[in-house]
Amino acid sequence: MARIISNSGRAQRYRAAFLLSLPALIGLFLFHYWPIAETVRLSFTDYKVFTGEFTFTGLKNYDIAFNDPLLLLSLKNTALFFLIKVPLQMALGLCLALLIAKPGRGSTLLRTLILFPAVTSMVVASIVWGMMFHSDIGIINSLLESIGLPAQGFLRDKHQALPALASITIWKDVGLSMIFYLAGLLAIPSVYYEAARIDGAGRLAIFRYITLPLLNRTHAFVLVTSTIAAFKIFVPVEVLTDGGPSNATRVIVHYIFHLAFRFNRFSYATALSVILAVLLIAISIFQLRITRDEEND
Repeated sequence: MARIISNSGRAQRYRAAFLLSLPALIGLFLFHYWPIAETVRLSFTDYKVFTGEFTFTGLKNYDIAFNDPLLLLSLKNTALFFLIKVPLQMALGLCLALLIAKPGRGSTLLRTLILFPAVTSMVVASIVWGMMFHSDIGIINSLLESIGLPAQGFLRDKHQALPALASITIWKDVGLSMIFYLAGLLAIPSVYYEAARIDGAGRLAIFRYITLPLLNRTHAFVLVTSTIAAFKIFVPVEVLTDGGPSNATRVIVHYIFHLAFRFNRFSYATALSVILAVLLIAISIFQLRITRDEEND
């Protein structure tokens, strides 16, 4: 009898929990899973924007994608952007976290200053940095010339435009990486450091053999989230370079956006979106597996 009453009470709790969660579940379905399903469905069709007609074309859009030189170029640029942004952002985030981990009089102010760019609008930040990177009247070139260095093209130079965009996004996102690393540092038990100091370990040895290994889970999280953000770069490209000069900053999301809203090739754009999603899932799984293997070793 007691077991029946217990099971009945548990069922009532589950029912109440489901009913309370139902509005959120409906919103999740309507605004997340349904659009994803519609995107996948649309990628197998030829959608006429002005007539609203759908024609099933099978794998035609994917076949076009694998023979699209602009897609390959945009993926190459995106991968290069990732290689510039993510390692530097992670290294800077860890260094800043180590800098402010110890409580002090100025640590709170320093955290606020570092986090301020993260809450700044990306459009506003891009416009301001665009003026600073201006090849003729920008403050950065003025500073370079004041110390005897030649002015640089930055956003007008096809070799410098992508690193310039990466520096903008690093400035904006490094505060978030710092917060994640700070949380990881504060979660490390102090007894490990005390034991290491008793054994005579120096700061470098403590950092190498205690701090870095115990931050493996944090490394994995920051790496995956930073990778996804790098592959989704769009606003600075749209605001500052529009994919130029000479397609040097033509990244994958910017290319998809132009296909859909400038050339009205919605079906092909959705096919590229599906390819990008699959690619990001594969990269994330690969990164997590490598980090897990290193942690087990």
